[in-house]
Amino acid sequence: MSGDLGTSARTPAKADQGPPRWGFGEATVGWIAAQFAATITITGILSLGFTLSRPQRGGGFLGRAVAQNRTGEFEDNALPLFWQMLIQVPSWIVMLGVTWIIAGTIGRARPGWSLRGEPLDVARGMGSGFVLQIPIVIIVATIVMLIFGEQIPSARPQALVDAINNPLDLIALVGVVVVGAPIVEELFYRGVVQPSLVRRFGPIVGIGITGVIFGAVHFSLVDLAPLSVVGIGFGILAHKYGRLLPAIVAHMTFNAVALIAVLAAA
Repeated sequence: MSGDLGTSARTPAKADQGPPRWGFGEATVGWIAAQFAATITITGILSLGFTLSRPQRGGGFLGRAVAQNRTGEFEDNALPLFWQMLIQVPSWIVMLGVTWIIAGTIGRARPGWSLRGEPLDVARGMGSGFVLQIPIVIIVATIVMLIFGEQIPSARPQALVDAINNPLDLIALVGVVVVGAPIVEELFYRGVVQPSLVRRFGPIVGIGITGVIFGAVHFSLVDLAPLSVVGIGFGILAHKYGRLLPAIVAHMTFNAVALIAVLAAA
């Protein structure tokens, strides 16, 4: 039997008397649909005459553009940073919307997302987010370096900061990285994926798998281990307190600390 990581995560018995709960299948379809939405969005932007890169051969243009959109590693600034950030929104809407719609369509209880919480959740989240960034990420990255040798750090944070050309760009970057992404990702990963895995495998395995998935979907080998550990940290918060607000605030704090560090070094 899997161990217990908290006291507030038990689903009330009466909840089992209603429609079957949504599961990992709905989440998977939602995530795949979000990738299609991102591809369609970036294709539409390219059709307006914007460019994201200048590959040597035209045949690879679209593929490289889509790949850069998913990793955030744009090779030039033809598309302003404001729009680079804004094009994340359609994939967010599709990811959450498709997951919610499919659950109801096949007769399951839809995810009941709620941002409810209590004042202490903010303090818990901020403290956890800061600790996960400093020193947890540093410790995990150091262990990975000792095992696999020195890794080439991701260029994504610096590339985004270098693309800031005006206050609107900065506002969009903060809005997406510090506010939008933490809310959407916690609603999806800790609000849908993790509960479905915890119900099936128990808290320890469910939270662990969700954390690894969270690290993997950022498409960066060098960040896989640190972000997986961070995802597990967010998962423990959500599971322990039985609500998403502590994890959302922790995620916001984690991203804010990283962004401030990159801005300060620029």
